[in-house]
Amino acid sequence: MSTWYILPNGNIKNADGLELQPERDWFPTDTSMADFSDRQRALGKSEIQIIKRMMDMAIEAETWAQRNLA
Repeated sequence: MSTWYILPNGNIKNADGLELQPERDWFPTDTSMADFSDRQRALGKSEIQIIKRMMDMAIEAETWAQRNLA
């Protein structure tokens, strides 16, 4: 089962809370990025690990969209 799903506004959201905006080259929304980062910090992740994960998730979402929305 995929952890990505499409919201009514066209954004793609991960079950972990990161919401990406495809029309803005897969940038996360400010709110979802802050919420995701706060949760990751609470789990003891470093800033570098959080940023790396966000970047990986954006690539993963784009791949998911290409496979599932084509």
